[in-house]
Amino acid sequence: MSVIFFSYALFATSIAAGLLGALTGLGGGVVIVPVLVLLFGVDIRYAIGASLVSVIATSSGAAVA
Repeated sequence: MSVIFFSYALFATSIAAGLLGALTGLGGGVVIVPVLVLLFGVDIRYAIGASLVSVIATSSGAAVA
């Protein structure tokens, strides 16, 4: 899988996970971590770390506002 294709597929999946998370009231990490592990073959430790970084960035932005 090329880097460009991986980036586009990950971007589209992230948008879908965010939409699904917003509609159901769950966080996007509940959807994106299993997708990263099962569909994209990312190591679970990296997937959890990416989710934590996302949560920290979102929380920091909300706290500033």
